[in-house]
Amino acid sequence: MRRYSIQTKIVLPFLLLFALVAIALPLVAIEIFAWKYSEQFIRETEGWLDTIIETGYFDQDLEKLKRAYSVEIMVFGSDYTLNHSTLLGLPDTEQDWKNLADKMRLREVKQRFEKPDGRSVTQDITLAGKPYKVFYLPLEFGRFYCLLRPMDAIAEAKQTFTWYMLSIAVLVMALVAFISQRIGKNLTNPIKVLVDSTERVATGDLDEQCELKTHDEIGDLAAAFNQMTRDLKQSRDQLIQAERLATAGKMSASFAHEIRNPLSSMRMLAQMMMQKPEMSVEKHQQSLRYILEEIERIDTIVKGLMDFARPITLNLSQQPIASVLEAVLALMEANLAHHQIQLVLDVSPETSEVQFDSDKLKQAFMNIVLNAMEAMPQGGELKVSTFTKKGNICIKITDTGVGISEGDLEHIFEPFFTRKTKGTGLGLANVKRIFDEHGGKVEIESTPGSGTEVLLWLPL
Repeated sequence: MRRYSIQTKIVLPFLLLFALVAIALPLVAIEIFAWKYSEQFIRETEGWLDTIIETGYFDQDLEKLKRAYSVEIMVFGSDYTLNHSTLLGLPDTEQDWKNLADKMRLREVKQRFEKPDGRSVTQDITLAGKPYKVFYLPLEFGRFYCLLRPMDAIAEAKQTFTWYMLSIAVLVMALVAFISQRIGKNLTNPIKVLVDSTERVATGDLDEQCELKTHDEIGDLAAAFNQMTRDLKQSRDQLIQAERLATAGKMSASFAHEIRNPLSSMRMLAQMMMQKPEMSVEKHQQSLRYILEEIERIDTIVKGLMDFARPITLNLSQQPIASVLEAVLALMEANLAHHQIQLVLDVSPETSEVQFDSDKLKQAFMNIVLNAMEAMPQGGELKVSTFTKKGNICIKITDTGVGISEGDLEHIFEPFFTRKTKGTGLGLANVKRIFDEHGGKVEIESTPGSGTEVLLWLPL
């Protein structure tokens, strides 16, 4: 099946419809005008014939009648021979009486005279290339009196009028085609943009946004398309993140299981060596303490990996969030003061109660505060506030630290991603995991050199 564009489907029907109307109506109007004029023409000529008959001029000077009425007159005998004529200059073929009788349709007229129907007898004929309307009058002894009125002026006027009407129709059709084409283009161009955007999204480019600013149904469609693309991108990112977390969890569990037993053996051996008399030298004791400290640090990392690998089980209870935040900040108040960080707290005690696991939320909140402290080695300001919006409560934590680069912001929730010399890179991944399990979300905005803003959302 042949494929037609929307523009063609819009332009072509309008053009065909208008072409039919623009051409058919003038032609019909011209024919009606010609018919009405012909009736008037016949009545006028019949009036002339009546006058000629009443005055008896039809048998007298034919040239005088020709000049008086601007007509041509022919008189035929009963055998169809031409007795008299004011029409001169006929071609030789038309001057032959048999051909002339056929041209004048005398046999047909004679039959109508024999069977009168109450109407005048008229015929349209062409002599010497010129159109005439002939009015026939029967005479005595079977003769025919023919009055020929020239129709060339009328035919020329009709032809001129027809060409004028057709020219106007063509011009108007061209105008209609141009306007229809513009309307079609205005409709199809946004659709083409939408199709191009759809093709790019189909290739996997979910950052594509359809730039349409039309305030109509197509604009609504483009807005829905953009929202769908954003939702697809978010779903894809969440799926990728879930796959990464699952993979990281499996790796962490396997790694922690394999390394914890050797670590336990190493700690036990180091502790036994410290108790031997030959290792009582201070230098040996210091070395063994270093070994034990590093073992403890590795053990802490392993515990973190095991916590990350272990499925989260929430112990939910309905409670105000302000008390949990204040408890964590009170625990870290001395540490904040030691790092010369000023705490600004804007938590309303009348905050709505939320269903959450207080231990898990304390763990996530403490992780965020520790990150903020590390981002402000020279001191600064840490502001913690809460507010509600669209059925959610938000914990907003803002610091004046070094900030996070734009490139790193895309990876901060990925397991094991970190720019720190110490740590596993699981802190923010765990924070996101905890809030995802609560049905909330984590948003981070940062400007390098100006600070970071963390928004922790929980549904009310």
